[in-house]
Amino acid sequence: GGAVYFNPGFNVLTKFGVADLFENYKVTAGVRLAANFAGNEYLLSIENVKKRWDKQLILHRVGSEEITPNEGLIKSFSYQTIFVLKYPFNQVSAIRLTAKTRTDQIIFPAIDNTTLKKNDKYRLWAGSMAEFVYDDTRNLGLNLFTGTRGKIFFETYSGINRNNNKHLFVIGTDFRHYIKIHRQLIWANRFAASSSFGNALLIYYLGGVDNWMSLSGRSYFDMSIPVDKTRNWAFQTVATNMRGFQQNVRNGNSFAVLNSELRWPIIKYIFNRPLNSDLLNNFMITGFFDMGGAWYDWDITNKHNFYRYDYIENGPVKVRIDRHREPLVAGYGFGLRTRLFGYYLRFDWAWGIENMHILDRTFYFSINLDF
Repeated sequence: GGAVYFNPGFNVLTKFGVADLFENYKVTAGVRLAANFAGNEYLLSIENVKKRWDKQLILHRVGSEEITPNEGLIKSFSYQTIFVLKYPFNQVSAIRLTAKTRTDQIIFPAIDNTTLKKNDKYRLWAGSMAEFVYDDTRNLGLNLFTGTRGKIFFETYSGINRNNNKHLFVIGTDFRHYIKIHRQLIWANRFAASSSFGNALLIYYLGGVDNWMSLSGRSYFDMSIPVDKTRNWAFQTVATNMRGFQQNVRNGNSFAVLNSELRWPIIKYIFNRPLNSDLLNNFMITGFFDMGGAWYDWDITNKHNFYRYDYIENGPVKVRIDRHREPLVAGYGFGLRTRLFGYYLRFDWAWGIENMHILDRTFYFSINLDF
């Protein structure tokens, strides 16, 4: 119901694992301690890959603290149990089948008499997912590939507790193709699209990049673009990359993005040999073009997308102003990449294109691989 951005902030992550001599059985555990100790995360994974059917059991718990428009200050905790089956057809393709349960707990901290009397809220969900995965890529260096990889997936969620008779269905795809132009000079392309339907929906906020950290204090989320709050939204996520904009330049239950990026590790390319410096060995310059959109329902061309209009209410008077916000936006620019202290750092300068107008430059700093 309100503005969100997906950035865990600074935290401490510890993960460790054990495996038998033949690596048929693997156990992985992890903990992430948030700076405010309200968003701590815990993970336990047990894998059995001895036979052709790979089996994995995951126990996951994550918490957060936030201020919402309707409820005020809340603490939320999500507990998930996930069971995954994987069957490889050959070295490059496989199917994955997932069954999961999820419990969402909402806690109202006792900060006044009203919140003191509020009971915790619980939402119970059961879900499943089927995926077809293809990957014949070869690694030419850090974040440098040739070949094709991608997946097609279908996911469901259903409420299983009282007063939660909701059903969410999601279908989507993500395909990436990497072309070697010359040695380590790579042209990387990606197409991703997804849509949700049912009586509970997933809303996509288009814009920005993953793990974006604002160094200028600028807001991550564009509050000027309206969101249709009459819809039965159950979950929310971001649709990236769409550089040149904040999150929520477009929103809806469907989205599609196309990313094209030229990657050139210029120092390694010039010397044509591995360098002792990790920073110089992985230093890369990029040029990119992003294009995409988000929209309501199935038809991207419909003129009833909620974000197209501004809505003004003054007593009995209601006014709708057509801002002619078209579903598709684009962005272009350049960036720098390198690895420092084990982290892959990305610096992007991008100009957005909206309704045939070029917008002011936006700077992104993020810690993230690939697109």
